Amino acid sequence: GHPLGSERTSKLVELFEYLSIAYSLVFSFAAIRLVAGLPHVVASSQRYYVHISHVLLMLFSTVTLFWAFWSFRELEWNLFRFMSLLAGPGLVYFLACTLIPDEPSSVGSWRSYFYGVRRQYFVGLCLWSVLQMMNTTILLKMPLLHPFRVVQLLILALGVAGVTTDNPGIQRIIAIATWVVAAITSVVLFVPGSLAA
Repeated sequence: GHPLGSERTSKLVELFEYLSIAYSLVFSFAAIRLVAGLPHVVASSQRYYVHISHVLLMLFSTVTLFWAFWSFRELEWNLFRFMSLLAGPGLVYFLACTLIPDEPSSVGSWRSYFYGVRRQYFVGLCLWSVLQMMNTTILLKMPLLHPFRVVQLLILALGVAGVTTDNPGIQRIIAIATWVVAAITSVVLFVPGSLAA
């Protein structure tokens, strides 16, 4: 290949590696928050399975989103693009802090706690979904018929459903449906860089 082309590619890779440090740090904070809260969430006699499901789902999201970041490795970076992508892990951290309070040992009923933060959590999920749509469309030029669009739209639909109702039966259905979406996500993202394909 042309030496200038390979030098440019090398600089893009170096910059991507540099920026991925910040990306992974924010995800690490989210994962630590979720893992630290997990013993309280699971062991408590007041545990609530819908809440546990969302905590585990956010842990799954921290892994899959970091994995998906590889799709952005050849991007021509600028500050706006970096901030726009960093907002994704930022929202995941917000969701983690919503699901796990500063003092999880002080929670008497996780069921009551979940319904207390339900609206905040699902609004955050909707914002996160819209942000993913924007980033993949604007930065990756992802086609509208890409398989990952199904994941993005389903997350948005589940987020809207979660905001609009506190019916426990519907909340159980939403919790189960999110794992169906997680399974679809695993298939779509199975190969690294698949969002840029």
